[in-house]
Amino acid sequence: MDIISKFVETGVAAINFKTAAAFVPILDERKVEIEKIERKTFVYDDKRRTRNELDVYYPLNSTLTKSGKTPILFFVYGGGYNSGSKEFPEPFSMGYRALGSFFAQHGFITVIPDYRLVPEVKFPASSEDIRDAVNWVCTNVDVIGVPSIPAPDVDAIFIMGHSAGDVHTKVLSLYTPVSNTVQARFKGVIWSAGSWVIVDEKKRFRTEVPTAQYFGSQEQQREREPKALWEAVSDEQIKDHPDILLVRAEREPDWLLLSWEEILPDIEKRRGEAPQMIIGKGHNHISPNWALCSGQGEEWGEEVVTWMKARIN
Repeated sequence: MDIISKFVETGVAAINFKTAAAFVPILDERKVEIEKIERKTFVYDDKRRTRNELDVYYPLNSTLTKSGKTPILFFVYGGGYNSGSKEFPEPFSMGYRALGSFFAQHGFITVIPDYRLVPEVKFPASSEDIRDAVNWVCTNVDVIGVPSIPAPDVDAIFIMGHSAGDVHTKVLSLYTPVSNTVQARFKGVIWSAGSWVIVDEKKRFRTEVPTAQYFGSQEQQREREPKALWEAVSDEQIKDHPDILLVRAEREPDWLLLSWEEILPDIEKRRGEAPQMIIGKGHNHISPNWALCSGQGEEWGEEVVTWMKARIN
């Protein structure tokens, strides 16, 4: 199998191959520095045989929470609902390795879980997998902890999703049957470059087949899209919802920009204030994550770190 076929098979038919390929030599030059960050892999659900592992990246020097422990960031990758992996094949293996290392270098234990995909599962199974990964970490701090840094702080967890992973994160945050066991632990949610609306009533974009496979019929899509879940939760749940940070690239596809136009007023209407936003200057949909640890275009990541640190200090 050639490199491109392996890349697409592992997850990234929706990824701009040229963008990812452009970062390969840059990240390879920094491989030694990136790999100074220790990474361990754990099984978070031993009832499943596949897509049940998570990678944990450990800071050399922790950012300390008020309790003197190490905060945690979960990252949920995208891939169009039917693809994606916490680790790409060569020569792309430094992709999420670099992302995990970047946030660990800034003092956060960083966790990247795999989760099940279409066609194996339907809504809300992917979000349930992510919830299970969060719960596993919270009940296994002695297992994932390392003696070189303060213990993981399970009351100082952030979660960031990108693209389809962002939608799974929104569902985890807003759909009560999934969120009720983890919501209180989140200090903040970072929604990055994912849909707010699945069905566009004005027909400005179409719903892709994997999206429909995951969310169901058009009626189910309307009921299950993040916008509808946001509108369905109670005022008390909105009040208790973790702080929200919105992130997108400057050069996103039209469907995402249309979603962005709706999410901003929707959040402001119910929370009484506009959410903080970060726009990755010069970036396209894919490049922000690949830029981390490259020395180029990392500013958005630095801003995310600043936002998180403000909520634990």
